[in-house]
Amino acid sequence: MNPFYNMPYNPDGENWVDPGLGGFLRAAGYPEAVYLPEWGKFKVATLRNVDLRPTKKFVKAYGHNGYFKSLEEIIHFYNTRDVPGAGWPVPEVSANINTAEMGNLGLNHGEELAIVAFLKTLSDGWKP
Repeated sequence: MNPFYNMPYNPDGENWVDPGLGGFLRAAGYPEAVYLPEWGKFKVATLRNVDLRPTKKFVKAYGHNGYFKSLEEIIHFYNTRDVPGAGWPVPEVSANINTAEMGNLGLNHGEELAIVAFLKTLSDGWKP
């Protein structure tokens, strides 16, 4: 089970869904026609310094909900998310999933590792 759902300040447990931009727009008073198409959408963070951490043993958390604990995991997810039997959890909000550009890329393990290696080159030496 994802430990994110076991946190004491998440009273809804596994039933909690992060509404993303849609939740913000609803809370701001926008009508349903405006906020509903944005439900579950998130702004993508920069990849600059994506693998920097305060200590070598510090475990990073990737994805909007922290589900992935390494660059290797999240790259494998984007490569195989839509492959039958890949074993990924169902999406919290499936209405706006990008299936045209990711999810079944057909990359082999070496190609995934090459992407991870490239992402690690985007660090500039900044220390948190």
